Amino acid sequence: MSLDPELTRKNIMQSQVVPNRVTNPDLLAAMRMLPRERFLDAPYQEFAYSDHPIPLGTSGRRCLLPLQAAWLIQALEAGRGERVLVVGAGTGYEAALLADMGCKVHALESDPILAAIGREATAAANVVWQVRGLAAGWPEEAPFARILFCGAVTHIPAFGRQQLTREGQLVAVVGQPNAPVMHAIRLSGSGGPEERLFETVVTSLPDLSPAAAFEI
Repeated sequence: MSLDPELTRKNIMQSQVVPNRVTNPDLLAAMRMLPRERFLDAPYQEFAYSDHPIPLGTSGRRCLLPLQAAWLIQALEAGRGERVLVVGAGTGYEAALLADMGCKVHALESDPILAAIGREATAAANVVWQVRGLAAGWPEEAPFARILFCGAVTHIPAFGRQQLTREGQLVAVVGQPNAPVMHAIRLSGSGGPEERLFETVVTSLPDLSPAAAFEI
């Protein structure tokens, strides 16, 4: 017997998201309304709100868990009308949440298959897509008020602060590939120190190896 996606979405919100310090009202409203299964391959759609990583394409990447996505987006502190760059956007779930929160979203993805799914899934949202390597960011559209990395990076790449406004904020998960513990961090375009937010584990983003990045 297949699960009711809408009921499952409500249950996961009440059991996992709301009790775990997710308080942003716009984010909660977006998560309650946006069908996450729309962004997954058919075999995984019934598991859209499970607390287990779901494969993202065939490259070994995995989707952020709903709670991971919620924590990272909340930490971004994005406001309505702000321009947001989502790096490693995958199939676009996090980009769509931000768009539903009123942001103007630029989704950058290196995998054309994932980006094609994302374009279709966000066709009615305020999301612009670019398909190319991630290492340079999106300089043509910079600066951005917010930058979100939807996967782990070994170091914050050079474009991180360069493509932020001075008042902007960047949120990413930093850690070695396959490390048992990684750290979500936040930094600002003004050059202040990075802020460590919480521990987590996510799969690494392509094109953002140590050779293409430097440590701040």
